[in-house]
Amino acid sequence: MRTNASTAVRLMAVTVLLAGLAGCASFDLQAERDLATAEAPAVTPEAPAEAEPDRSAKEAEKDAGEAEADQAAEEAEKEAQQKEKQAEEDAQDARKLAKLERELAIARQKLERARMGCDHAEIQHQHALAKAEKELDLEQERFRTFTERSAPNRLEWSRLRLVQAADRAKEAEEELKQLEMMYAEDEFADQTKEIVLERGRRRLERSRRDLELRREDFAILTEKTIPRETAEHGLKAENKTRSLEKARREAEASRLDKEIALMSAEAAVAKLEADLEAHQEKVAKKLRDREKKAKQEEKKTKESREKKAGGKE
Repeated sequence: MRTNASTAVRLMAVTVLLAGLAGCASFDLQAERDLATAEAPAVTPEAPAEAEPDRSAKEAEKDAGEAEADQAAEEAEKEAQQKEKQAEEDAQDARKLAKLERELAIARQKLERARMGCDHAEIQHQHALAKAEKELDLEQERFRTFTERSAPNRLEWSRLRLVQAADRAKEAEEELKQLEMMYAEDEFADQTKEIVLERGRRRLERSRRDLELRREDFAILTEKTIPRETAEHGLKAENKTRSLEKARREAEASRLDKEIALMSAEAAVAKLEADLEAHQEKVAKKLRDREKKAKQEEKKTKESREKKAGGKE
């Protein structure tokens, strides 16, 4: 509009100059024509100026639609990624839940096995202790029998046989002396005399040898055999006593080990139960939060749509 006005001014100046040359009449006519010519371009461009806002509004509306579509596509992509992430989290939670349930089942089986082991070990310990106590009682009874009856009887029998051997030797010696005295007065039985005397001498020799052996046996019995057997019986009884004490210590140690294993199994079961419960609560909380967030998003979307609908009206 300003360009048209400047042009009109220039034209009016030229017209005035020409009017001065051509005359006042022609000046007025030319001035009116020039003024009409100058005003004509200022009026004709009004039609395109009125169409320009309509095209800009359509382009703006189109741009707004494209922006809204892009935003919707972006939101849809974000929602798809979020759903994919949630699906992966759900799969991980499901795998962890299955693993915890499987480990809990195994732990419960181990706990049952530990309880059975405690019961079985207790029965074995009772049997082992009863056996050790019985063996100790038997060995102590054998030791008492040996020291109170067997050893004294053996000594008495050995002493009696020694006395008998001494008596036989003495009797053989006395008989030989009698034979020698008897046959000393007999002058005619030389051959018989020698036979009888030789027999008496042999009997005496055997009796003396028997007496020596019995004395040696009695000495060995009293000095070696009985003391050694007494020590052996005492050592066996002492070993049985130690075996019983060892069985009691082993039973107590095994009982403690089984109780520790049982408590460990119980603790493992309790821990897995707590982990499983915590995981289930975590999953439930996650679902509650997810549902709450979905409701909030739905409410927000609804309000946004209502707001847009109100703006269009």
